[in-house]
Amino acid sequence: MSAEEDLDLAGLGVEAPDVVLSKAQRPRTAGSSRAGQAGHDAKRPTSAAPTPVASSLGPLTGLPLSDSAAPGWVAKVRFWQAPDDLDAKPKPVAMAVDTLIQRGKVGALVAAGGVGKTTLMTTLACCHATGRQFLGMRVEPGSFVLLSADDSQEDLDAALGHVVRAMKLTPQEVDKVRQHVRVVSLQGEPGTRTFATNVGGSVMSTGMVEFVTKALAGIDDLVGIAFDTLRQFAGGSSNDEEIVKATISGATEIAALTGAYVLLSHHTGKNNYRDGVTDMYVGSGSAAIADNCRFVLLLQTATWAEIESKVARTGQEHGDPLVLTSTRGSLLMRAPPPIFLHRDGFLLGRIAGASRTADQIADEEDRAILAAVRAGAQTKTAVASAVRRNKTKVLRQVDNLVFRGLLSLGSESGSGKLTVSGPGAAFLDSQP
Repeated sequence: MSAEEDLDLAGLGVEAPDVVLSKAQRPRTAGSSRAGQAGHDAKRPTSAAPTPVASSLGPLTGLPLSDSAAPGWVAKVRFWQAPDDLDAKPKPVAMAVDTLIQRGKVGALVAAGGVGKTTLMTTLACCHATGRQFLGMRVEPGSFVLLSADDSQEDLDAALGHVVRAMKLTPQEVDKVRQHVRVVSLQGEPGTRTFATNVGGSVMSTGMVEFVTKALAGIDDLVGIAFDTLRQFAGGSSNDEEIVKATISGATEIAALTGAYVLLSHHTGKNNYRDGVTDMYVGSGSAAIADNCRFVLLLQTATWAEIESKVARTGQEHGDPLVLTSTRGSLLMRAPPPIFLHRDGFLLGRIAGASRTADQIADEEDRAILAAVRAGAQTKTAVASAVRRNKTKVLRQVDNLVFRGLLSLGSESGSGKLTVSGPGAAFLDSQP
């Protein structure tokens, strides 16, 4: 451009400072050659520094910044203020299930196949509908919706009926279940049924959030929504971090729009199940599942010996024992202690005996190891086999008992046989 030519202000976007130009339309800030730019700069007259106009130009790019074009969080950050009652007594955390599930949060229910995920969710739904306690915990009364891509409608209806009969609901409570519980199979239904999809290697959202919120329209007392299972509703492999993040992001949006909590049922990893892993990463696939959920519930099988080492039985238990563990806390609440259950078909109940303290449990585990050694288990491996608990933990406890002088080794190298020491015998024979 020659010095005599006029600048095209409209072409530079100056005449419309509130409009952000597309990348293709933005003027270049440097000429095609440094020499040409330097010559152009040399002809500019000197003047006082211009007054900045922060309201019309972006601080980093110098390009127009329109309030309508900026995301809503920009103003939220700029104008945030601490609450007036910041130093007041904190309000109680809003819970949908006392001590277990916060209202409006997204979480996962992880278990191996056949352990009882669907039975537990259906029982939870009936408790919300009737106001009954869920495994001894108070619940928020309201409606619950279970969407399943794993089971047929016929099977879901039958399972709900089994749970209603197992809970021995009154006719009035059965009517409440009819009004406030929906268990719906999406198997074979046409149209979008996943939160994400992979298009040309890129993960894209599908509009599932909009469809789900439309399906839930008119349920004014919605408390909880469950998707059974995450694998079916994700739209890709649960090993794909982006697929998982998109799915949980969609579930989080549903929770925000409805105020209900969202529960994603998921399968435990095979190796984790075999090894007895109980942390928040026990589910199969990407770690993003645990990292992006606000709570992770783990439902596992157990033995009565394991249960009795932690909680006293009342004699009213039937069927097989289970353990429900909240594997992580959240910003405002700690994870509660494990919940010990018994399952007899479609009936779930909580073992209501007194729980043992951590010290009591530790003492009982120590006594079990000492008793195994006294009975002839003279190596660490033999002890681990005799007490039938996690081998790594047992080996660590054996070392601790040796350190405390309750067990002795036959040689200083530590390779000799284990024996119960005098103090160990006294501890083992003492009353717990």
